[in-house]
Amino acid sequence: MILVKHERIEINETAYMDTYLLRNSTEYNVGKKRPLVVICPGGGYAFTSDREAEVIALKFNSIGLNSAVVWYTTGDKVKNVPENALRETAWAVKYIRERADDWLIDDNNISICGFSAGGHLALQMATRWNEKKLADALNTTNEMLKIDLAILGYPGVYAEKPFPKNDMGFASQLIEEPLTANERYFGADDPDEEDLYNFNSLNHVDEDTPPMFIWHTTEDVLVDVDHSLRLSIKLRENNIPFEMHIFEKGEHGLALGDRTTARKPSHFNSHVKKWFDLCEGWLTPYIGD
Repeated sequence: MILVKHERIEINETAYMDTYLLRNSTEYNVGKKRPLVVICPGGGYAFTSDREAEVIALKFNSIGLNSAVVWYTTGDKVKNVPENALRETAWAVKYIRERADDWLIDDNNISICGFSAGGHLALQMATRWNEKKLADALNTTNEMLKIDLAILGYPGVYAEKPFPKNDMGFASQLIEEPLTANERYFGADDPDEEDLYNFNSLNHVDEDTPPMFIWHTTEDVLVDVDHSLRLSIKLRENNIPFEMHIFEKGEHGLALGDRTTARKPSHFNSHVKKWFDLCEGWLTPYIGD
């Protein structure tokens, strides 16, 4: 049994963070500071998926890491959900670092993990933690927001053009009073070049971008594998270390690919589920045993 301390922390009126901190044993690793993984569930920026949240946090606990899930604001309660979610996630990282000593967190080993839209959010945090504007908005320093490693599952990476004007998008079926798709993703029904630029994570990769682990499937019809492929090229151009696994078979949203996250039979994938073991192997040189 994994013993963890779970706490729900309010970020604001519409967002919160759940922490899953390994208990400090009096028998082994006494007082040991451990890395922490911040998890961003997907859901098309319309909702946050349970299948990519607590169960992922507990999986990281199972290999000796602390974790936290950021339940960022969705449901079209705000315009430009991605930018708002970025500030909320940055707040969570800041809050964690401020309590690193009390929580026995290795504050030089804070990773971020996300899936689908949450993968986009995790990638935005990994590539924009060094923006002065973001630090100023939270009255902190960029070092307090630093992301040391990133783990991305079938991430959304870019958008090359806006949605048709007044298009409600798929999420309109999930939200009681939906915004237009452009208002949701870019903040205005007629977004400008800056709105599109900020959303496209390829524009933010630079020398401060952390090493990444990326996985995707070629059969994904919701977020094309091209997103991960283009990201890998951008990382290579900037000499950022990365490991990427492209699985041939498997639909979008597989999460762990096993019984703990399966909602239907097609969510079971004995090959794709190996991604987590591969990720653990990738993590080890960075975080130690």
